[in-house]
Amino acid sequence: MSTTRAVPPEFSSSVPRDLQERLRALRARYGRHRADSAGYRFEVATNRRRFQLAEIRKQIAELEERARVIESELQGFGKGMLVLVREEIAAYESEFPEAWSPTGVPGFRIWVLDEGRLVGARRPWTEPEFEATCNAFPDSDEIPHTDERCGRLGCGVYATRELRPLLESHVREGDCGYAAGRVEMSGKVVEHEDGYRAQKAIVVAVALIGRDREVYTTDRSVIQLIFRNPVAALDAPASRKLRTPVLPLLEQHLQERTDEWI
Repeated sequence: MSTTRAVPPEFSSSVPRDLQERLRALRARYGRHRADSAGYRFEVATNRRRFQLAEIRKQIAELEERARVIESELQGFGKGMLVLVREEIAAYESEFPEAWSPTGVPGFRIWVLDEGRLVGARRPWTEPEFEATCNAFPDSDEIPHTDERCGRLGCGVYATRELRPLLESHVREGDCGYAAGRVEMSGKVVEHEDGYRAQKAIVVAVALIGRDREVYTTDRSVIQLIFRNPVAALDAPASRKLRTPVLPLLEQHLQERTDEWI
């Protein structure tokens, strides 16, 4: 910071210039300077404060310039932080493949018809919408977990990426009492080798296979009936006599994407 001192003016700016000149002339003419007078003391005090004010304004100007430099540095730091945040996010996403999806990620599931309800791997589904919880950490808002805190398999709604391997591993031609469906997964979605774990899922297409009746639908109201009361759905107008072979029909129906869900 500069220490150069400005020379204060001899008189206050409130004293008119003609009076200043008159007093200078009298002092020069008579060689007298009343250093002990009240006027002189007031003049000195005024000049001292004008000098202090000039110094303060100079310091303010220097501080403002320093502030501009710091603001410029902060902008640079902000750009650098943005790059670092993106790199850290990319590192997490590379190590733990997941996404936060506001729109549906497609997958496939199978439910078993058991005592009048459609039951998934662990729990019955009484509605076509399902939101996962974690048995180990029920108050957590980071479902599904990716740090294995709740076990090797982890929490979340499961779905496979491909339909045919799912059918081949869970049902055989001639089986009955089950439903197969296409779901749209949303919220936090964790990708695995063969499918996904998600926070939420909604059924958008389903085939319900009974002993001698079937229901194939993408209609929302019919899907809702199937999950609320699958036995009643097999007797509803939307059902029909079971056709065979079942598995090719299932695959054809669930692979199709109707305009309603695109």
